[in-house]
Amino acid sequence: MNKIMFLAGILLVILVLPGVAALGITPGRTTIDYEPGLEKEIQISVLNNEHKPMKVIITSVMKEDLQGAVTLFQDYLEFMPSEERKDLNYNIKLPEGMPPGLHTGEIIALEVPKSDLEENTVGATIAVVSQIYIYVPCPGKCIELGLEVLDAETDSLATFIVPVISRGELDIKDLRATIDIYRASEKITTLETDYSSLESGKRTELSAKWNVSVEQGDYKAKITAFYDGQTEYYEEDFTVGEKMVSIESIIVNDFQLGEIAKLQILVANKWSEELKEVYANLLVYNDREQVMADIKSATDSIPGLSKKELVAYWDTAGVKEGEYSGKLMVVYGEKSTDKNLVLKVSENSLDITGVGYAIRPQGTGINITTILIIIVVILLIVNLAWFIFFSRFMKKRKEKKSRVIRAE
Repeated sequence: MNKIMFLAGILLVILVLPGVAALGITPGRTTIDYEPGLEKEIQISVLNNEHKPMKVIITSVMKEDLQGAVTLFQDYLEFMPSEERKDLNYNIKLPEGMPPGLHTGEIIALEVPKSDLEENTVGATIAVVSQIYIYVPCPGKCIELGLEVLDAETDSLATFIVPVISRGELDIKDLRATIDIYRASEKITTLETDYSSLESGKRTELSAKWNVSVEQGDYKAKITAFYDGQTEYYEEDFTVGEKMVSIESIIVNDFQLGEIAKLQILVANKWSEELKEVYANLLVYNDREQVMADIKSATDSIPGLSKKELVAYWDTAGVKEGEYSGKLMVVYGEKSTDKNLVLKVSENSLDITGVGYAIRPQGTGINITTILIIIVVILLIVNLAWFIFFSRFMKKRKEKKSRVIRAE
């Protein structure tokens, strides 16, 4: 029962937190060409991207045909903040007589709090997966398809590349494909690829060109491959334009060393559609290149082609005056915009500079409200001086006029 709850917890974490980057694993996939009884040892690496103390449980989840095929040499890892990665090995032994096709399994690295390990409960925060792909060749002709889209920008010439791998035991003489492009349920156009032949176990690429005359957005490519009288289907989403968030500026007002600094990070969504769950993550390093501050903003949504301010707070208690290197990451989905920074910290100022982009540092303790008050005071003084001058001028003019009348 505990094992079932544990695996359910793993699945929940993977589904809920697909874009978290504190824990990593490489390679993301290991591909094996099937041989009956094949046995080999495989190495993977678990990554501690945030350089923090961390405990990780390792487990395997295999499909029915691969039950019992994997043996883990380690089922637990513990990281110190100074440790960036740890390697671990596992053994896989393929059974006899596996049916043709793709067979998959997963090696899962699961971060858990110390208390959860001791109490044998599920309290996972992050999980990452290294996939195992095993291809068993089919006796006749069969293929595996993929898709890569290059230069998909409005008013440009996009290239569609369809990788084709022969998973059958026989060669293919005549291979081609059509690519139907859809936006939602509306068919936009149909592309024809070139022709090719393909030997058993080999890989080739079919390609087609598209003059892009549509607006930015999400599209779907439905591929139909024809090979020696047989048909294979594949579909994949792609985008026209690039989902990108740019960092416009960083403002720090009323900074006082030892207190909590408010960082106002202005970002711009260059994409025509709304981006959800966008957040900023600032890492500040000490002189030994260790992370001394890991600062995150709350997540927010940014409408298409618009700007938004992300706010993060840095508790500078214990921070000394000086110059620090930093890295600002604005994370959106599985992508991020990264900028290297230099932070100059003094008693009452925080100046942030970057390379190749504009930053408006304001940490001198004079904010916009103070500036407006100063301007209002100056205007009052000017107006008062003008009023006194004008009153005296009118008084003297009136006295002079009175003297002239009396003289007459």
